[in-house]
Amino acid sequence: MQKNRKNSPDGVETSVNPAEKKDIAGMFDGRITPLLIKLALPIAAGSFFQMIYNIVDAVFISLIDKSDPSYFGATGIVFPIVFFAIAVSNGLMVGTSSMVARAVGERNTAVLSRTAESGMAVSGVLALIFLVGTYVFADQIMSLLGAQGDYARHGLDYLRYIVPGVVVMFIGNILFGILQGEGLMKYLMWGMIIGTIGNIILDPIFIFALDMKVKGAALATVIAQTGSVLYVIGIFVRKKTRVPISWKFSNISLSVIKEIFTVGFPQAVSMIVMSMTFLIYNRIVIAIDELALTAFALYGRFEQLLFIPVFAIGSALITIIGQNSGRGRLDRCEESWKKALGIGSGSVVVLAGLFVAASPFIFGSLSDIPQVVSYAVRETQVLAFSMLFAVLGVYARSVYQAIGYPVPALILTLLRLVILGIPAVLLFVYVFDWGIYGVWFGIVAGNGLAGLISYLMVNRTFRRLRQGSLKIKTVLRKEPA
Repeated sequence: MQKNRKNSPDGVETSVNPAEKKDIAGMFDGRITPLLIKLALPIAAGSFFQMIYNIVDAVFISLIDKSDPSYFGATGIVFPIVFFAIAVSNGLMVGTSSMVARAVGERNTAVLSRTAESGMAVSGVLALIFLVGTYVFADQIMSLLGAQGDYARHGLDYLRYIVPGVVVMFIGNILFGILQGEGLMKYLMWGMIIGTIGNIILDPIFIFALDMKVKGAALATVIAQTGSVLYVIGIFVRKKTRVPISWKFSNISLSVIKEIFTVGFPQAVSMIVMSMTFLIYNRIVIAIDELALTAFALYGRFEQLLFIPVFAIGSALITIIGQNSGRGRLDRCEESWKKALGIGSGSVVVLAGLFVAASPFIFGSLSDIPQVVSYAVRETQVLAFSMLFAVLGVYARSVYQAIGYPVPALILTLLRLVILGIPAVLLFVYVFDWGIYGVWFGIVAGNGLAGLISYLMVNRTFRRLRQGSLKIKTVLRKEPA
């Protein structure tokens, strides 16, 4: 099909396909708030379904044998390995999303035409390395994680059956990243929902009907996620996207892969740091009181509800700022940041207020131990509204990822968790001797200081962009090799 040449705002020619898909309505003009909500709602819906699945899956596994905690405990022991794969694949997704969004804004079809094959190639290689490495060193991994007896046996069963799903997850997240970058959130939502519903249906069949226990739980997840990815591949096959899948080896580009890694690697490191930080928090809390750790875990489950709209808006922000930065619409980028802060903060205030009010009833229904309920309620009262500071950090990270500067995003994560959060907790617990309140207020302090710094950093970044002392990173201008 014939392609024309068109000058970008900086005078550099890029490829333009006259038959390319239309821009998302309102992406480059009109009101920002309805656009943010329009793109965020499908992500929020998909995330809500995934949270329901996590709860249902936990219930099904716990019902295998209520007198034997090793089944549920084994899945928890294996989770750090699974989370490592999730972190890397999520990094690839964010890197792909950022690159695609900027390329759409720049009308750079030279990059878009090679994105799918390049992304799937690198994700496939990484997944294969993880798959082979896990099977070869499975026993050593379980020993390293400290699993023994039935915990080790069930953990191995779960690990060996869940690992093939890593290949599906890696490839699927590349495609999800493309959809997010293009702003096709509806398809992204349905992909998430299909995987969740499939999992909920298949879990009792494989766990109980086929008597596969934890192996069944893992296999159900793999099959359901495969169905989700097949649905998304169908979207590309039906040419509903700007980014095509031509299934050509020649479309694999090292330059495009490098572009994905540029943003994706720091995001993966951020997730791994978050996981390690909460392992440290758990060790501190359990040393104070084991019942406080139970309450800490209970609160964490429900805190996810506060973050569903926050992360959904953060995903929408990457798309909007990425595409508008590529189009040279810095004014809309900055306005999107400010509108997102208003919407995200409002959602947290409303949900946190409801959470605090309902916490005695929620936790009272989940535990018969008065001290656990008391810990959980007080933790909610201290931490829920402090999530307002986390909004600043989440959206600052989205801004930097969208404009192609992932290192500041990583620095902000390290600042919140490692540089400020952990020292504050250690100070309040061991120096001021505040006990469990030291953990809670240490987290608040880390969130608060990092949130303020995030706000100041992003505003300074936009000021430098306006003045021309900082440039938005463009994607590849030459035909990728």
